[in-house]
Amino acid sequence: MKKKLLGIFVCMLLIATALPAVGTITEKEINNKFENVCSVENSISPFPLWPPVDQKQTSNGGYGFIMQPPFYHAQGFKPTKNRLTAVQLLLFKHASPPAGVEITVSIRDSLNGSDLTVTSVDADQAKIKNKATWVLFNFPDINVTPEDTYYIVTRADGGVENDTYCWVFDFNNTYTRGIAYESNDSGLTWIDMEDLFQDPNYMYIDFCFKTHFTKSRNKAFNINLVFLNFLQNHPHMFPILRHLLRL
Repeated sequence: MKKKLLGIFVCMLLIATALPAVGTITEKEINNKFENVCSVENSISPFPLWPPVDQKQTSNGGYGFIMQPPFYHAQGFKPTKNRLTAVQLLLFKHASPPAGVEITVSIRDSLNGSDLTVTSVDADQAKIKNKATWVLFNFPDINVTPEDTYYIVTRADGGVENDTYCWVFDFNNTYTRGIAYESNDSGLTWIDMEDLFQDPNYMYIDFCFKTHFTKSRNKAFNINLVFLNFLQNHPHMFPILRHLLRL
């Protein structure tokens, strides 16, 4: 009985934390302002485990901008680490997108600049759901300059009307180290999304994202040397490690 009550309590906590951040805004207000926005279920799939997070915006406003052509979207951010290895985006599918849609994510140091690194995922293989889902984009690592502005740029190669994939966002400047942008001409021109509502209660859109970093190779190599020295000095640890690796 106690376990059952505990399970109900945990479920209530999860539901409460997933409620939209802007509780007073209505879907009608959203739809009147944007033709390219879809609502999402008030639940979020767990994000994958990955190396440490540097920058993030995880507050979910309950809506997402469609990612089908010709729409591109971007989120500015300022890293504090000097090596960027991956990003996670909070995405969901709306209605029934066509099969085989590829979602591409790149990193740029200017909106109209070239991609510093880029990767694509098949939306079906990524198992993006109707509820908000954290999706990992693991691209070739790049060196970045801490406190300089970079952009996560997204696009998809398919989608028809409301049968599409969407990138979840929040209002009220929940990420203060970068600005969200949209392009409706495949990245030729960009619109600053900070003041789209022209309403002090619903301003400053930011997309949901996480950036991940890795330490430099030299530091990783030094850690490996320390670990090897430890094993050399403690040979009795070998059978213990072998047993743990088999679990």
